[in-house]
Amino acid sequence: MKDLLRKIARSNRYQLLYNRSKDIGSISLFNNKSELSKIQIRFLYYLELYSGLYSNLATKEPLISEDVIKDDIRVDAYFVYKRRTKHLKETTNKNKSDKVVDNMNGRKSLIFKRKN
Repeated sequence: MKDLLRKIARSNRYQLLYNRSKDIGSISLFNNKSELSKIQIRFLYYLELYSGLYSNLATKEPLISEDVIKDDIRVDAYFVYKRRTKHLKETTNKNKSDKVVDNMNGRKSLIFKRKN
């Protein structure tokens, strides 16, 4: 089911409808306006995800291509890579006297150096 939702969400038709529904309030993807089902919420998530990927493709973002967008595993790997590189940039921009250690559990630790 998840693979089918992703395939539909990345299709040209639904990407166009999704982007137009954001621009024009009168276009709706679903008959119901509230009380969305879990599948509808998941579908909206994938629509936004692929909309962002197509925007990255249009701006010639490195490492993104049509081939990547068509492959769910490569899309997931792309987002893991983006998250890790963002995390690395954030940690290298910290004060040089403090060393940030990533414990790979999502928590950051600081090691302070004692002045003698």
